[in-house]
Amino acid sequence: MPDAADLSALDTASIDVTLSGAEPRRYPIVTRAGLIGRLGDECRRLGVLGKKVLVLTDTNLQNRYLGPVQARLQQAGFEVTSLVLEAGEASKSLSQAQAVYQTLIQQGFTRKDTLLGLGGGVIGDLSGFCASTYHRGMTLIHVPTTLVAQVDSAIGGKTAVNLGQIKNMVGTFYQPKAVFADTETLNSLPPREFMAGMAEVIKYGLIETACDGQTGFFEWLETHADDLKAVLPAMIHRCAAIKAAVVMADELETKGLRFFLNLGHTFGHAYETLSEYGILHGEAVAIGMRLAVRLSVQEGLMAAPLLQRLDALYERVGLASVIETAPHFHPKEVLAVMKHDKKNQDGGIKLILPYQAVGQVVVRDDIPDAAILSVLTS
Repeated sequence: MPDAADLSALDTASIDVTLSGAEPRRYPIVTRAGLIGRLGDECRRLGVLGKKVLVLTDTNLQNRYLGPVQARLQQAGFEVTSLVLEAGEASKSLSQAQAVYQTLIQQGFTRKDTLLGLGGGVIGDLSGFCASTYHRGMTLIHVPTTLVAQVDSAIGGKTAVNLGQIKNMVGTFYQPKAVFADTETLNSLPPREFMAGMAEVIKYGLIETACDGQTGFFEWLETHADDLKAVLPAMIHRCAAIKAAVVMADELETKGLRFFLNLGHTFGHAYETLSEYGILHGEAVAIGMRLAVRLSVQEGLMAAPLLQRLDALYERVGLASVIETAPHFHPKEVLAVMKHDKKNQDGGIKLILPYQAVGQVVVRDDIPDAAILSVLTS
């Protein structure tokens, strides 16, 4: 894990994601302050060929970033159209995907043209889904503007929309042409959104060794938790590197490694669904990770001190309040939703649990319902 002294180098860091297959693919994840100011030039440098760009964003970002993004793309010679959706999880739906398709058709977009997702996880998932299915695949660029998106959801090629109350039920695997993470966008992020993003960051500390063999990120977070803004580029870079390593090794989630990225998500998605998305994704992940650690300790997979360290880290980054104010649902309700999780196979609930040492995890689908209900009840 890089030291804080290396921030100047990491602020311009680029990670290449190289994927094998019938047609080998490669794209950069670029983390840099001020990227939006040179977005058009970066797209041209990458060899984006189509003339048209549709910028998909939401009402939270419309006034702050849409104008500058359009201007920079136009200066680089692109014809720019925009579509602004209502902010929130409700926009990640098939009906909103249809609105995107209609705009693309009306404006004469071809598969060589570009769909650029400007926003957080909802916009990223929806833009990826639409880009992957319009003309069976058009150019996709992610410009994530939240911490959750910069460290996690914009990386790796998973796209999805929700189907009714079931999260991410309809989706594809589709890689972008590039991910441009402008760290300056986080300066305007509401504190609640930033805090929620820290749940995904902490997740990487708990799965690091299993993903790329390295150690120390959880401890690094414990060291720097009181001044995160000072180490932001290094933190984002490390998370992106872990995610990229997993994606390169298991792009289509067929080898088991990519499951590790779902630590806390099976519990968390249930809380998201039952709250009708009244809690943020990162908040749900924070709740879910704590439940996963408690279950691991209960089942003898992990020593109890990890739960104490996790609680202490939550306290320092502001996530303790999420646990304290977590919505209360009947344990059997939560369990019922967990049984519908798309990762499940053969009737068992697939869970990713900490195992033996910080950074290591194991996939289990044989945990009895009674054991899961126990941690949900206590």
